Parts: sequence; structure tokens; C-alpha cells
Amino acid sequence: MDPDVSTDDLPSIALEAKIGGHVGRLYLSQVYGSYNKRFSEVEDIDDSIAEFSCPHCHRPFPVHQICDCGAPMIGLNLQTGGVIKICTRNGCKNHSLEFTDANDAYRLFQSQDRSGLV
Repeated sequence: MDPDVSTDDLPSIALEAKIGGHVGRLYLSQVYGSYNKRFSEVEDIDDSIAEFSCPHCHRPFPVHQICDCGAPMIGLNLQTGGVIKICTRNGCKNHSLEFTDANDAYRLFQSQDRSGLV
């Protein structure tokens, strides 16, 4: 989470992004279902496929599956035990919130933490 860059009036989810050969940051909204995002030092190129890494350790996020559009989908682990999967193709709106344990989902929705992101 990046408290210095807000999206939807909340701290954003900061990702290191490689788009079109350039490395910068992509800031996503922490509101599930919002498609608001901000780019820094990389271009907002429609239909491009980005490579995403942790902005701190620079390790790539794991690919969980291939999207219906053909691009990889990465996963962001939640502290409570779920994963948010997002498509790496700019403009694709395919994403999901998945839990292997229903109790983890219940704990997330009952918590005061707005995002639960690790």
C-alpha cells in the first residue's frame, strides 16, 4: 500500500510495472471492482501486457493462470488468506477475489482493515 499516492481517496496498491520496455509504477485502487489507476514513469498503453513486480524487493508477482484475453493473471496475496487475481493486459477488466477457506473470507469482510493486502 502506498499512503502517498491515493486512488479513490484511499492509499493505492503500488506495483512496479514494466510496460513497453520502460519500468515505473502503477497505482491501483484498493476498492474491489474499481478500475481507477495511475501511472508513473510508464505510459498508459491500451492493450499492452505489463510485467508486475514488488516495488520493494522487485520480485515478480506469480502468474496464477491465463486470462480469457490470453494475458497472464498475477496474484496478490491477502493477509487474511485469499488472493486477488488481476489481468496484466491494460484495459482488460478480468479480476477475481478467491479464498480456499471460507472462514478467511468472513474474517476479511468483518475486519476494519479496508484492504487486507500483505
